[in-house]
Amino acid sequence: MNIVTKATKYKLTPDTEALVEEKLVAPLRLLGRKGDKALLEIEVEQAPAEGRSSEPFRLVARLIVDDKVFHAEAVKPTPESAADKVRSELEAEIRKDRGRTRTFIRRGGAALKEMLRFGR
Repeated sequence: MNIVTKATKYKLTPDTEALVEEKLVAPLRLLGRKGDKALLEIEVEQAPAEGRSSEPFRLVARLIVDDKVFHAEAVKPTPESAADKVRSELEAEIRKDRGRTRTFIRRGGAALKEMLRFGR
């Protein structure tokens, strides 16, 4: 797995970077073996002061796995809390996609079985 971390308008400390990466690696366990080939791009940005003074940090994560792109974004008071929100969004997207794939496989199998029963 490759992780790319970028900071915009913010001095990212090694401790914060490690914490954010640790939190955002957790959803990759849902991918199974595909998680080894995944690319995770993380961007931490200090949001503009006008209009968002209480929530100054914006965190965007893009997870690319086998031509599928999962995207999550959060604006929170600290990068750590934004990482928690992004993690839950990524997990939800991965679970939704996994369920969709299973549904299509089952529907395809049922259709094939129905075609094979045509002669009865």
